[in-house]
Amino acid sequence: MASALAGLGFALVVLSGCASVHSSDAVEAAPAGHPPGPAEVRLVVSRDFGAKVMRDLVVPADDDLDVLRLLAEHADVETEYGGGFIDGIDGLQSSFGAVSSADAADWFYWVDGTLADVGAADWRLRGGETVWWDYHRWADAAVVPAALHAFPRPYAARPLAFTAAADVAGVDEWASAAGLDLETRRGLEDGEPVGGLVMATAAEAAATPWIAQLLGNARSGIEFVSAVAGSLTLLSSDGETGPAASAIAQPVTDPDHPSRPFLVVLGVSRADLVDVLPRLTAESLSATVAVAVVDGELVRLPWGGP
Repeated sequence: MASALAGLGFALVVLSGCASVHSSDAVEAAPAGHPPGPAEVRLVVSRDFGAKVMRDLVVPADDDLDVLRLLAEHADVETEYGGGFIDGIDGLQSSFGAVSSADAADWFYWVDGTLADVGAADWRLRGGETVWWDYHRWADAAVVPAALHAFPRPYAARPLAFTAAADVAGVDEWASAAGLDLETRRGLEDGEPVGGLVMATAAEAAATPWIAQLLGNARSGIEFVSAVAGSLTLLSSDGETGPAASAIAQPVTDPDHPSRPFLVVLGVSRADLVDVLPRLTAESLSATVAVAVVDGELVRLPWGGP
């Protein structure tokens, strides 16, 4: 079992009797920390997909800093398998093998929006990066390959293609404030781009096959939302339908171009797209995988069910 987990790059950690994840709680900005500068790194430790932030700090980077050392220097860490895997952080320990598979929980980590595919000691950090450790149940979407937790990274790394059926009011101002460079403008009919910002209404998304493929769990790891009949309905990790959303923003990886992820933003109407953009900031997206607007409130995804 240890070798299988190592291949997935998952750090082992969980709490027996872990409570169900209710990740549709209102998004709250992390209590401390900020986007790191070029000579800094940020560490965020949370549970239930960021519903509770346990640690959030920014520290100087150095040439020999890896994910495991960063964590060990700033949290109470327990390890297994010769110190190569995390078994506990600040008292929350892995329950894998100790409880039913439906309730088992572990620690997982992302660096600048990318789920780790190596052990924590093997990921060497560079200045400006954000490491996010989150403790959640395997049943609540263990494998989510991309997250928005370090926004505007990784989207600020290069010029982005902006793909939409029509221009969205305020998109250039929002992109500039976020540090994004929307270089190329494309229409939905131009086909799937190589990463970048994709904006569409729910009806446009339902009528565009390549967007439907992006939203499916083959690339996102979990299907967060159903876009049918001009509406957006949140989905739990087991496919149960949840509340209606007026907008959603989620990252999607491209297996053929892993360094060029998508940021998909959908709204029930074009007005909803305009409304959600200023809500998508580094502060509001800290310790989040994805977000949606439900009853006028920004909530974190994946939706955890009733």
